[in-house]
Amino acid sequence: MDTHPNNKRIWIFLAIAVGVPWLAALVLYLTLGRTDLIMASAVANLIFISTPMLANVATRLITREGWRRLWLWPKFRRGWPFYLAAIFLPFLATIGGAAIFYLVFPGSLDPNLAEVRKLYGPYFVAESVNPWLAFLTITLVASIRWLYQSCLLSIGEDFGWRAYLLPKLVARFSGEEPVPGGSFQPSAARKASLLSGVIWGVWHWPLILMGIYPIMTLPRVLAYLGLYVVSVCGMSVLLCWVTLRSGSVWPASIGHGFINGTSAIPGLMLKGAANPLLGPGLPGVLGLLGYFALALVLLFNHRAFAMSAEAGSQSLRVEVPALVEQSN
Repeated sequence: MDTHPNNKRIWIFLAIAVGVPWLAALVLYLTLGRTDLIMASAVANLIFISTPMLANVATRLITREGWRRLWLWPKFRRGWPFYLAAIFLPFLATIGGAAIFYLVFPGSLDPNLAEVRKLYGPYFVAESVNPWLAFLTITLVASIRWLYQSCLLSIGEDFGWRAYLLPKLVARFSGEEPVPGGSFQPSAARKASLLSGVIWGVWHWPLILMGIYPIMTLPRVLAYLGLYVVSVCGMSVLLCWVTLRSGSVWPASIGHGFINGTSAIPGLMLKGAANPLLGPGLPGVLGLLGYFALALVLLFNHRAFAMSAEAGSQSLRVEVPALVEQSN
């Protein structure tokens, strides 16, 4: 397959998906941001989360690519293990990074969960209520919200990054664009997962700068931006893996929602102020280790990105538990 058309499509997609929100963020920062930076950031965020989806549609129209291979069919019957992986692996990665942070800095852990009590006071009807049991209950209830919110919000990004850019990058590295649910070259998929992660991480930079630059020195800002890209690369490997192996973008959208939802958990256990460059959450050096370890498992397990044309639901059911087991 000639990769030249895909190269053109990649650049058009990136020009729209990156250029439009970056320009919008700059305009908002220079206008509305002078009086209300919080509102400017909120408006910019709405533009950011919707533009990748629009870039997918616009690129197809501009290049007359058509509407094949949208990766929108759920394929739940054969891909259900990856839906489960998209739900549970973000929990493991987030808690894993937080556990490392609190093992290194045990004095930072608040056993009474004062922050949780402050945020969720109505759940603690009596002082005798076990704060950790209440916290677990709150998290389980919140996970239901993350599930449907991911389909409403995260799909705006994932329909662009995972359903369009990822297959195009796989084709760029292998010469053939993967068909949803079909075979693909594992080495090309690994490279595409990492490269799309770098792009996805850098894409967030204007939003991050609008939030942290006024309160952090330039060296710390630069360090934070670099760590953010590293942490996002770990997430990207997970989301690209569930997309390619399931043949659908929906597990990635669900996983994206659970990544966002679980990201606040480590900070709720913290006593005192967080160190954004260390943790306990992302993108701190210690906080990101959970996703970093998960990415290594997926990248270096020879079966993780292996997908033959004959692979069926039976092989999926065997391999996913093995991967989950290795990530513990």
